[in-house]
Parts: sequence; C-alpha cells; structure tokens
Amino acid sequence: MSTLKESQKDSPQHQEALIREAAAREGIEINYVYEDRDTATSIVSRKDVQRMIEDAKRGEIRSLWFASLSRFSRDALDAISLKRILVNALGIRVVSIEDGYDSAVKDDELLFGIKSVVNQNTSGDISISSRRGIEKSAAKGNFIGSIAPYGYKKVTKDGRKTLEIVPDQAEVVKLIYNLYLNGYGDKSIVRYLNGENDDGIVYPTYKGGLWNLSSVQRILQNENYTGYTVYGRHTSKIVYDDITDLMNRRRKLVMKPQEKWKRTPFQTHEAIISKEDFAKAQELRLLRGGGKRGGRRKFVNVFAKMVFCQECGTAMVMGKSISKNKEYRYLICSKRRMQGKKGCSNHLWLPYYEVRDQIMGEILDRIRSFLNSDGVDQLQAERRNNNFIEERQQIEKHIKDNRKLLFEIRRQKMLGEIDDEQYEFEKEMYENEIEEGEKKLSVIELEERKVLNVSELKKDARKALESLTDPKTYDDVERTRAFLLNIVKRIEISRDGEITIQTYL
Repeated sequence: MSTLKESQKDSPQHQEALIREAAAREGIEINYVYEDRDTATSIVSRKDVQRMIEDAKRGEIRSLWFASLSRFSRDALDAISLKRILVNALGIRVVSIEDGYDSAVKDDELLFGIKSVVNQNTSGDISISSRRGIEKSAAKGNFIGSIAPYGYKKVTKDGRKTLEIVPDQAEVVKLIYNLYLNGYGDKSIVRYLNGENDDGIVYPTYKGGLWNLSSVQRILQNENYTGYTVYGRHTSKIVYDDITDLMNRRRKLVMKPQEKWKRTPFQTHEAIISKEDFAKAQELRLLRGGGKRGGRRKFVNVFAKMVFCQECGTAMVMGKSISKNKEYRYLICSKRRMQGKKGCSNHLWLPYYEVRDQIMGEILDRIRSFLNSDGVDQLQAERRNNNFIEERQQIEKHIKDNRKLLFEIRRQKMLGEIDDEQYEFEKEMYENEIEEGEKKLSVIELEERKVLNVSELKKDARKALESLTDPKTYDDVERTRAFLLNIVKRIEISRDGEITIQTYL
C-alpha cells in the first residue's frame, strides 16, 4: 500500500482533486479555482483573494470550498473577518473539508475561531522552525542567500553551499575599498566606476549597465567580503497603514543593530577584503554619516577614537564653548565631562587646534624618520611581535577556560544541579567573556600585521606624508583620518598635559 508524502498532500493539485471529489458527492460542480500562492501578510492584499471577494460581491459565487481552514487564512483575525464578509454579509456557503466545517449546516464561529487560532500558531511554529533551520545552516558555513554578492558566485563544495571568487568582479570590489579608504566618497566612487577616471575605464556591474549609489554602498557594508558568513541581520515586523482596518497590513523587513548580527567563527569562503580594511571602511562610514547612527555627523576631532585619557582610559572627546560670539574648541576626558571629579582626576581642557598641530607634527616627524631609514629593523619588529604572541596566548587561554566553564554549567543544568536563573546568569557572563576575548584577538591580529608588514606600512606612510605636510589639509577631517588610521595605534594624554603617541611605525 502506498501513501502520499506530506508535500504531495499539500500540493495545489491534491487540494483541488480533494475539493472536486467532495463537491461532486453533493452534485456540485466546481466552475472556478482561486489559487493563492501570494506571500503578502494580509489576506486582503493577495490578488486571488481580492478577486474572490469582488466576484462574491457581484453575486457570482454560491459556495466556496477549501481543503482546510489553513488554506482559508493562516491568521485568525483575517479568517474570522473574511468569514463574516462571505458567510454573514454575502450569504455564501463556506465549506472546509478537513475541518468538518460547513456554514450551510451550522455556522459554528467558535469552532471556526479555534481552528483558525490553531492554524495561526502552527504556521508560526513552522516559520520559527524554518528560521532556526536556516540559521543552523548558516552557522555551519553554508551560504543562505539567494544571490551571491558582487565578486562571488554560488557553488557547492563537499556538500556545502559556498561562495567562489569571480576574479574580474573581485578586482572591482578591491578597487572600491581602495578608493574609499583613500578619501573618495560614495558618489565619487560611482563616477569613477562609470568612466570618470584618468583611463576612461567603465567597470562592469553585476548585470551590466552603470553603477549607482546603492550598489556601491551595499558593497562597502557587506561583511561577507571578509570571508566570514554573516547572518541574522534582519527581522520583520507588521506595519498597519490604516489602524481602522486591521486586515490591511504588510510585513516590513528591519535591520537589526549590528551588535546582534551573527557571524561564523571561521572563514567559510575566500576573502576579497581583509578584516582590517573592512573595519576601517565602517569607521569611515560613521565618520562620514553613512553608518548606523543615521544622518550626517560632522566629526571635527580628527583623532576621534584614537586619543584617550591616560588616567582612566576613556576617550578624550571634543567640547565646544562660545564666548563673545567666538567659538572655542577643546579636548576633555569623556568620563570627567560626564561624571566630574568622581569620574576622573584629569581636569584638563586642552585647546584642540594647538594640540592637533602638535600631535600631527610629531606623527609627521616619525613618518619622515621611518622613511629616511633603510627600513625597519626586522629583528625589532619580531621582538615587538613576541609581545603580541604572549598577549594572544593569554587571551586564548582565557577564552578556552571560559568555554570549559560554559560546558560545565550546561552539564550541571542537564543534571538539575543548578536552576534556570543561575544557569542564565552564568551562561551570559561566560559568553560575554568569550566575546570580549575574541574582540581583543582581532585587535592583536591587526596590530601584528601592521608591525610585520613593513612594505605596506611604508606605502601608507608615504601617502600620509604627501597629503598631510600642509597644516591646511588637517581641516579635511575625513581624508586626514583615513591616513591616520593606518599609522596611529593610540594617543594618550595625562592630567599634566603630557602626550604619548603610539604608532605602527
């Protein structure tokens, strides 16, 4: 004896055959089939449903037959509203075969409502299960997108869906990041790619045609170019355009905060852009107003996120005061500014422009010395790298210990040795420790590369020296920061006004 698979039972063909057979037993011939395959949130937004309602209003329908109420609607409110329109307002017979509902026999709205709620919950459970399955697949390194990002193509390797580089496109992606990190804005890049460059080259898009702003911005924000799979970036919410008509709604995709995105801990495909360059690009996007904060932000402080208070370790921030219609800008410890003396003992208000020129002068002197030497002593670089290795080993051990502790509390939870509250508390604590450790490792990796990659460092230093010699250029904050991010590691200011500059040189 053979049985139908669930997918076969759920097919439109099977549903139609079931309906025609049931109607035929009553001598009723089905004259028209409404097939709803739309994914719109609201049932009244679906084309075939709209057509059905209009036909019903014109008196062209005597009875409506469904395989089950789950096909009538998977939303309980929609189902009852639609039932009342068809059955109660228009007097149409509605039959659900699998649910045993027939409005001509008994219009049991309680049964109808209960069935609709069950269908809604089942649909929700299926949706959640589906999302979990997708996220599990992504966590294993599978590419779950429908279209590969520009620069890649979708392939299957060793049973895993992944991305493979398209060489010509990958070079364009590298070019976009290179232009951006060297001071070009989004619009300037678009013009460059469309032929407004010294060679007059028009670079190929995904589907041909010209580049536009959104295409460039998508590339500059796509972390998948680093070789890691990023997923769980979006969620959806229901939007009501008219609160007097709750059936009229739509589903809107909303991007989650970046800190809630999920990433694989390992590279799933070949990278086109390094993690360091991607991080620089995101920093610049915030600087230029294209990041998560929204709106254009005017960064006056060229050393934002580079200069710190030596006393408490928090950032020095830009302050502004106006006296006699004259603007005065200064640097101040952010903790001191927010919390006063209790926050930090560093009470200095440092005149911004004087400090800026002093720091820039010191940095440029170091660049000149670096470039005038025969090259960085490789042994010295290696000695500096040994410090990184020692620090990395300590952090890795810390991460490993926390993972062991995390495993142990899971075991205790399974054995009933700790309650839910204690488990959740410790779980969050260990997971946070692991996350912080992994962030520190990423920073160390960046610093290691900066120290050892002497040729790249020299190239960055030459560009910076050529562009920053004239103090007038310092006012071009975006461009100046683009160069400084490659040179400056950290700047600290003590409460005595002593400035300590750490560079990668």
